[in-house]
Amino acid sequence: LPASQFLLYFAALSGFAQWVVEILDKLSVMHKQSLDISTIREFLDWDEPFDLNGGKRIAFEPNKQYEIRLDDVSFRYPKADRDTLSHINLTVHPGEKLAIVGLNGAGKTTLVKLVCGFLDPTEGRILLNGEDIRKFNRNDYYALFSAVFQEFSVLDVTVKENVAQCVDGIDETRVWQCIDKAGLTEKIKSLPKGIETHLGRRVFKDGVEFSGGQTQRLMLARALYKNAPILVLDEPTAALDPIAENDIYQKYNEMTHGRTSFFISHRLASTRFCDRIIFVDGGKIAEEGTHEELLKNGGGYAYLFEVQSKYYRSDNQDGTSDGSPDAAIE
Repeated sequence: LPASQFLLYFAALSGFAQWVVEILDKLSVMHKQSLDISTIREFLDWDEPFDLNGGKRIAFEPNKQYEIRLDDVSFRYPKADRDTLSHINLTVHPGEKLAIVGLNGAGKTTLVKLVCGFLDPTEGRILLNGEDIRKFNRNDYYALFSAVFQEFSVLDVTVKENVAQCVDGIDETRVWQCIDKAGLTEKIKSLPKGIETHLGRRVFKDGVEFSGGQTQRLMLARALYKNAPILVLDEPTAALDPIAENDIYQKYNEMTHGRTSFFISHRLASTRFCDRIIFVDGGKIAEEGTHEELLKNGGGYAYLFEVQSKYYRSDNQDGTSDGSPDAAIE
């Protein structure tokens, strides 16, 4: 075989092989994109479990207070073999600060999502000022809540738009007030454009990235700006360092003044700011009372508090300072 023909065939074969590799690579990308699109299509085709447009309308009044009552509520996730929550009876009075504590998987977040109307009870009912929440317009009901959950997203827009969750009609004075209550003023003032600074770099190359703790404070400011009558804080200090956590605790009473509020935490020292505490265990309310009452009862709450507090207490032999979690944050 002449060298010229060999080179010709070799070049053709190499080109064909490269072409095949590129096709396989593109097919792999298409397959991945198809899976992503399938997830989106499945979400779009998902039947809406609630009537968002019908139902009794709720006139939005920021200063109005509401009583929420759970009447023998049970909930089981689809395909689960047991109830996540079982026969919950609970009344949250207007303006009351309620702490929900317990071990991981006890059902704390599920309980709050039921109250917020994101989930529908398997059994029982949830009442708002004596009326079943199923009767109300779902969008109006959602508007009653300002919530900070463990999972959240920061939009690639300005700081003020992230706080206000809108583009037009933003009250900048209120934005600054909420930022201050969330303890983020110093950080925002240090940014090049203050509240006009863009967040994230997916859209704007000059965008700023916040740390986990700063982002969590931003979410607190967002919840406060909404000015809803019911506030939900699901582990609001999980990403904060002890000093920042102490600052949030000190401001908690101010943040929740005059509002019905739900505070979920596994750090029991934070519960001293609440009017009442429920200890959830095994999907049920195992204990209920104030911080002092539950400690006197000597049950699961007292045991968990003792376990956590030992890390703050001194061992007289090592010379560390004395104190409990409460003392450590005062």
